[in-house]
Amino acid sequence: MARGYDATNPEKSFDSDTCLLTGILARVPARTVSSISKCYLNSGYQVLRKIGGGSYSQVKEVSQGQHRFAVKVIDTTRVSDDFKGRFLPRELEILSRIDHRHIVNVLRIFKASEKVFIVMDLAEDGDLLCYIKKKKFLSDSRSRIYFLQIIDALNYLHGLDVAHRDLKCENILMKSSRHVKLADFGFSRPCSKDGRRVLSRTFCGSTFYASPEVLQGKAYNPKLYDVWSLGCILFIMLCGVMPFDDTDPKLQVKQQLCRNIAYPKTPVVSPEAKDLLRWMLEPDVLMRTSVPRILSHPWLSSKSGGDNNFLNSL
Repeated sequence: MARGYDATNPEKSFDSDTCLLTGILARVPARTVSSISKCYLNSGYQVLRKIGGGSYSQVKEVSQGQHRFAVKVIDTTRVSDDFKGRFLPRELEILSRIDHRHIVNVLRIFKASEKVFIVMDLAEDGDLLCYIKKKKFLSDSRSRIYFLQIIDALNYLHGLDVAHRDLKCENILMKSSRHVKLADFGFSRPCSKDGRRVLSRTFCGSTFYASPEVLQGKAYNPKLYDVWSLGCILFIMLCGVMPFDDTDPKLQVKQQLCRNIAYPKTPVVSPEAKDLLRWMLEPDVLMRTSVPRILSHPWLSSKSGGDNNFLNSL
């Protein structure tokens, strides 16, 4: 029987007999189970409902005693060899390293049959996109509170020399109306190898949040790609719409290169926030800002004393 989560000692748990932290999935022995339900029961979890999913993975809400969790289930029989050989081991290795208050906490990783299970904290209030849709747009102060938490998480990742490469509102989970956490590290990767910076060449993430160099198929700096995507997230929070035409990729790139950011008439975005967005949504990668510079921007530093105190209290 697989070792379950101990609520009295809530630390990351990686089963020794199915350890995935070597980053080489092929070496992980498969556990023989008759069904996915039996695997959950053997692990001490009961399935409550399906939260979401895609072509090769599902996210389910499960319980163990009085505690509820989210479990990402990856079916390795449905993924490409490239995903199985590169992306999945990389994701699992990175998940084993990270520990931050504004990143979804992974409690356990194990493998059963041909499925990989990632057990993590449950985000009770859904994702940021759903929240914005309900509100239409967010106030300047509310956007700043969320942005401070997201940039705090991203600064931590970049400090570990890791880029997320799939920043979008759907991957920002709501723990409450004032707490958000970054999730989904399926496209994350280290940014250097043997001490040398490595450019990315794989198209990652969503077209709507993609920078012009990524949409044009150029080799790109993954950290600067994260900055662009985060700029899109900030714009959506403040305006409730995308910053560029998201129906035509060619027109989207043209607008990006021309710095034609489509601000709506309402709500009114403050000059300070527009200036920060201009820094982040800069098409020239040599001029685009970095996470450390974002942290010193006036929109965060001059008006957010209360927000910073709130952030430090979390």
